[in-house]
Order: sequence, then structure tokens, then C-alpha cells
Amino acid sequence: MFFEDIIIALIIGLIAGIVSGMLGVGGGTITIPGMVLILGMEQHTAQGVALCAISLAALAGTFVHYRQHNVDLNMVCWIAPGAMICSFIGASIAGMIPAEWLTRIFAVCLLIIGCKMLLFNRGGRDVSTG
Repeated sequence: MFFEDIIIALIIGLIAGIVSGMLGVGGGTITIPGMVLILGMEQHTAQGVALCAISLAALAGTFVHYRQHNVDLNMVCWIAPGAMICSFIGASIAGMIPAEWLTRIFAVCLLIIGCKMLLFNRGGRDVSTG
């Protein structure tokens, strides 16, 4: 990695961390396109790097949200097992898909999710910050 790439990677990480902590997204919405489009990384590698980095960022964000009473541990117990199992399955399937198609699938998913969030407001409740 060149010095410029390290600086860019740090900036991508900073932006992903802020967006992840602020909006609750995994950070992959920032890190994966950043690594693929700016750093020229292959899609599979970008996804692997993002998942590893996101795991650490998620721990930090979880700690803060837990202190703000924004973590429903009962819901975590229902969601986490399925998410862990299906993440393993999804990562295995991703390994069988060519990078070009994986990039397209990722982009379409981002587009669909973004449009749904823009058009349909479902999360208008007040959020505790203290």
C-alpha cells in the first residue's frame, strides 16, 4: 500500500465510523464502495475487509447505544443467531459469485434500500441521547 492509499483508507474508515455510529448502518455502505471505487480493491476482498472492520466499529457503537438505553437485548437474542448463521452462508455464496456480479448485486441492494428509506418513513419515534 502506498502512503496515499493509507491516508484514503483512514479517511474512508473515519467517514464509515461516523456514519455507522450515527445511523446504525454497518459501515459497509461507505467502506465497500470506497475500497472498490477509490482504492481499486476487488469486491470480495473489500467485503471481507469491511466485515472485519465493521465488527470492531459495531462494538464501539453498541457500547454507546447501550449506555443510551437504545439496545433491546431481547431483540438481540432473536436477531443475532439467524444473522450469524446466515452471514456465514451469505459469505460462502459470495465466494461463488464473480466480483463483477457481486458489485452489481451490492449496488442494487443499496439502491433499493435507499429508495425505500427515502419514500417510506417508519422510524419517527424520539430517540434518547442521555
